[in-house]
Amino acid sequence: MSHKMTSLDALHAHYRETPWHRLGNVGHIEWEEARDWFDWCEVTRHPIHIEHEEIGVILDGRNVLKMIHYPHAYAEVSDKYQIVQHRFMIDDLTGLLIDTGLVETIESVGTYDNGAVGYVSLKFKDEINIPGWSKVESVFNIGNGHDRKVPLIATQSANAVVCSNTFKWNILDKEAVFKFKKMGNPQGMMQEAVEQLCAGYERHTQYAAQIERMANEEFVQDQWRELVPQLIGPKPDLPSTSLTVQGYYNKLTRWSNTFNDLNARFYNDQDIAGVRETKWGALMAVQAWEQKDKSLKGIKSDLERTRRHQANVMFGKLPVTEKAAKILIK
Repeated sequence: MSHKMTSLDALHAHYRETPWHRLGNVGHIEWEEARDWFDWCEVTRHPIHIEHEEIGVILDGRNVLKMIHYPHAYAEVSDKYQIVQHRFMIDDLTGLLIDTGLVETIESVGTYDNGAVGYVSLKFKDEINIPGWSKVESVFNIGNGHDRKVPLIATQSANAVVCSNTFKWNILDKEAVFKFKKMGNPQGMMQEAVEQLCAGYERHTQYAAQIERMANEEFVQDQWRELVPQLIGPKPDLPSTSLTVQGYYNKLTRWSNTFNDLNARFYNDQDIAGVRETKWGALMAVQAWEQKDKSLKGIKSDLERTRRHQANVMFGKLPVTEKAAKILIK
């Protein structure tokens, strides 16, 4: 299940700088002030009520996680389920991580799905500089979910300053995702968080070398033309398909539109001008297409796309970008 930022989430979201999606509140984030920013979405265990033959009935032994201050409910949970409020991320974990000296700033504090999934993003103190293109800021994200889809988790993402292109580090390294194991043990969880932040900082320096290498490896037009069909499949061929003629032309139109949109990113997108016709430029072209152009089911507006992508970077999947990374890193 993918997550998205709703209007209620945007109302309570905070960003240190104006994000590319231009949602939420913008301004410097102080830890002491931010500690209270998740209070609006605290949850409690609540019995399930149903109406049966116009009579209200409480289902014995059945509970959901319900917001205290708003009329929203999330996953059904057992009596043994350990509730971890989002506040734990900012109040306990973030304060501890800042003390390591590896964190430069708190970049964002917010939620998705009407408070169901919370996150805190911390920027590492050292940036990655790609000469002639951009600075890349590496971010350590802590996430927590009341929907049981996202456990207490740590991920790494990054932001290319020149184009505000946000991407996941686990397209380069599967180790960039960590699920906390010591649930119900606050001290153990905090120790895990510090260990993962330190490991993330070490990976950050490795990513710098990998990006620099990819930005210096030529990736010419012929190579791009070979890559695209590997990502979206070969061009549909009428004799080899079982579709009707109309179905074939519909499929061909969708394929052609995708092919043209990807080419526009690789050949014309000014955001990757400094790394065009390199392996890193090719990866950023695919990432930008999947972020900004790819047709998504159920998405009816650019605002909906923006809200969905913002969540996918932290906790979801960008399958085409991940596939491109596997091919380009070989």
